[in-house]
Amino acid sequence: MKRLFWRPRQVSQTVIWLMAGFSLLGLATIEHFRTKAPQSDLDIKMTASTYASEMMRAIKAEKMNMAQASDAAVDPAGSGMIGQLMSPVTTLTGRLSAKQTAVNPNFAAVVVEQLIGAGVESGDLVAVGYSGSFPGMNANVCAALKAIGAQPVIIASAGSSQWGANNPDMMWIDMESLLFEEGLLPFKAVACSIGGYEDIGLGMTVEAKDLVKKAIKRNGLPLLTSTDFVEAIDERMQIYRKQAGGRDYKAYINVGGGTISVGRSMGKRAYKPGLNLSAKHEVLRIDSVMTRFMSKGTPVIHVVEIDRMASKYGLPLAPQQMPPIGEGGIYQQTRYNKLLTATVLVLILLSLRALVLTDFGYRFVKGRGGKKTASSPEPMV
Repeated sequence: MKRLFWRPRQVSQTVIWLMAGFSLLGLATIEHFRTKAPQSDLDIKMTASTYASEMMRAIKAEKMNMAQASDAAVDPAGSGMIGQLMSPVTTLTGRLSAKQTAVNPNFAAVVVEQLIGAGVESGDLVAVGYSGSFPGMNANVCAALKAIGAQPVIIASAGSSQWGANNPDMMWIDMESLLFEEGLLPFKAVACSIGGYEDIGLGMTVEAKDLVKKAIKRNGLPLLTSTDFVEAIDERMQIYRKQAGGRDYKAYINVGGGTISVGRSMGKRAYKPGLNLSAKHEVLRIDSVMTRFMSKGTPVIHVVEIDRMASKYGLPLAPQQMPPIGEGGIYQQTRYNKLLTATVLVLILLSLRALVLTDFGYRFVKGRGGKKTASSPEPMV
């Protein structure tokens, strides 16, 4: 018995290029007629970013009074939130570009969106853990909490990596106290650790530890005294429970890569930047403050990989000047004209049918030897 095969029709290069050009024209048309619409909760996002800007200006003014103005090459935006390369209280290495990106007050709007995504409302309890490594981002977090009206319970780490709040006379907890005293911040940390490796200042000199302890004392904060990893996690969780007074936390915010907060090496990569509503089972086996909250079903907002977060929300990397309030994708979203998109798609499909599946398209097809065109499938026996 003979088998019947069908030879596929040939499509000329002309048809292929014609369809490619038509498709690109359609894409360009759709992109040209897209519109921008405000994101949700715009008012509270703008309010939070305004608060953050006010806080940063107050800190900058105080640092200038103390003759601690940053070098323009290090702080091109003139934020006043960038520290030194090295100092006695510098705990770890740090990336300057990430510190520069974090000074954008529009990050406060990003934190607002994540808090709302976690279900946080006015009056809700939020646990916070941050160090002095990202003073700009700390200000953004505080501004977002203030704008929403949440009630944070903050445990700070005094130490800072390079380019953070690493001046012994103006550490982050000093900045926080300044904001509180000037009425820009309605809350402040309830306890503080030395910070650094293992959160107990491993590798720091005795002199450096003394400077940090003096800063904690002058800001009236209880010093966390645990020297063991698990014990340090337990100590923090006990403080959060005591401060909650039987109430539940609606979210936990971590800023930076503090070991006690996020866990050791594996823990630092276990949670994605931003809002985490759940975690894999293997992640929950990594002990840390974040994991203990997540194990109870508490959403975690992980503020790390600052450059990646900036790109996601349309914020500039290492801005050369302070970005104005309301600038960035966090405030607006791109919308495409659905009717136009559907129309372009239909036209492309109709064109494909006309040029490929009908005889019209085969006028562009050259037959073999110039005598024959592939106008229809040929049976082969």
